[in-house]
This record gives sequence, C-alpha cells and structure tokens, in this order.
Amino acid sequence: MNLRVHNPCNEHTRYYRNYNLFWDELTDKLKEKYNVVENRYFENAHKDRFNIHFESLLNSDGMLLMECEYVIENIDNGEFYVLSVSDDLTSGILNEQSNPKLKKVLISQFIEDKVKHHVNDNYDKYFPWIYFPMNLTDLESYYLKRLQKTDFIDKLCFRGNTSDRPILKHFDCEILDGPNYIGNSETYFDDLINYSIALSIAGVGELCYRDIECMSLGVPLLRFEYQTKLFDPLIPNYHYVSIPYDDKIPSHNGTKTDRLGGYEQAKKIEQRFKEVISDKEFLNFISKNSRKYYEDNLSSDSRVTKTLNILNL
Repeated sequence: MNLRVHNPCNEHTRYYRNYNLFWDELTDKLKEKYNVVENRYFENAHKDRFNIHFESLLNSDGMLLMECEYVIENIDNGEFYVLSVSDDLTSGILNEQSNPKLKKVLISQFIEDKVKHHVNDNYDKYFPWIYFPMNLTDLESYYLKRLQKTDFIDKLCFRGNTSDRPILKHFDCEILDGPNYIGNSETYFDDLINYSIALSIAGVGELCYRDIECMSLGVPLLRFEYQTKLFDPLIPNYHYVSIPYDDKIPSHNGTKTDRLGGYEQAKKIEQRFKEVISDKEFLNFISKNSRKYYEDNLSSDSRVTKTLNILNL
C-alpha cells in the first residue's frame, strides 16, 4: 500500500506539544509496513492553518488542517483517514463528512451529542480516540518517585489558569491547594506527586492535558462524570473519582462545561472530596486503575499501536 501523510509541522511544533511527537511516532510506524510519502513541513504551522492538496471530491482547494491534526491518504485508491486532537470540532473533522473516500475520523474530544449534531448520515465514520499529556517531560521518572512516597498531602490539588474557570473562585482554600501556577514543568510534577488526589476541571475542551498527566503519575482524579468518550471508556469511580453530571452546569457553544460552574458545583466537588479523602484503599484502587489505563492506551509504548488498531491499518 502506498500512503501519503499530511500534517502541518515545523521546527517549532515538533517541541510544542506531546501530540506533535506522536505524529512523528505514527509516521515512523507506518513506514515500517507501507510505502509512505510525507507532506508535512509547513513554515507557519505554529501560526496558521494549512491547506493539504489531495484530490477531494468535495473541496477542490484541499482540506484545512491545524498542527494538531493528521491525515493518512491511501494514494492507490484515494481513501483517507483524519485524526484530530483539537479541543473543538474543526473543518478538518467536518468538511469531508459526505466524501465516500473518507474511511474514519478519530477525535480526541469526542462528545457524542455534539458530534451527532454536526454530522449527518455518516456518523458511523466518527470514533472517539485517545488523549495526550501536554509536553515532552519524562513522566515515568515522576511516577517512580511517587511510588517511593508513603505520606501524601490530603488536599485537592489544582494548578492552572483561573481566568476561564470561574468555578475555582468558589472552593474552600482549606480543601483546594491552588490554583496558582508553580514554576516550570519539573517543579509542577515534583509538587503534584505529593498529593493524595487532584481536581480535574475542563479547559477549552473537557479533557485536559493534566488529566492524562495525573493518570500517568498514579494521582487519582476527582471530577464530574466525563461527557467526552475515549475509544476505551473511562469508567466513573474506577478510573477516576466521579460525581454524577449536574444538569445545572452552564453551557458554552452548546456543550455543558464544569469550568463555568458556580458555588453549587464547587460544593458538590468538595463534598465528594470529604467522602473519599480518608478512604486510602479506594484512592489506591483508583490510582492503580488509572495508571493501568494510561499504560494500556495512552503511554508512548501503546498509543501508536492503539491508534493503528482503531484505524485497522
């Protein structure tokens, strides 16, 4: 099989996010089995979207891609696959949905109702996928450091931006440590592994890099039940400490997002924290299950294989 892979990248994006490294890993793996031509370098990939020019039945100008998206084209028959780590649905995800040559679309931020709302008769081509840590930090070394610890801080840890997460203003400082930033990545992870449990709050997309980072470190997550699906489902109160989703959570762009929650939602999270923080057996159960999920689906050793299995390539 002869393939052409499309992904806008340059010397900046290769060190921008962990998924940029994944595009290289996936390309190298495809080359082991197929004859692969790369259409990837784009000078302004870190600034602009990129039109890829393969023969599209719907769009003679090509497909508009972001650096967090990747297309695999079968040169022999014109069939193609789209992979997207975008926080929202993009033209790369949606514009070719009626193209008979489109085989599959893999979406990291896969919210079923949202995808169905934007996709017409070809929903069976759209699949939940996997997600990624933020940067290229060696998370394994921090996981091993955490394993050596016996005492943990029994507070809810969150470090991140507050400007787009108004819910954070309503937490009791005796329960929540944060949300102030702590230095660089190394300092952040050295701090995070000291906590019994971490808070997960949506960013632009519901899944956040910190969610995957916590899973890789074996730090249990506490959050409202995920709306986002991954290909292998995350199970509430098995892979993370869960709170039933609250219908009163505000919406943004037609999707409910806990980051916009208020006092009532913050207190529900605090109550769940109080219920579980002394149950070390349960927290250890969550820690082991989330770490196993990471190893099987999201680690650098497993994610390429998982992706190729989903694509059936």
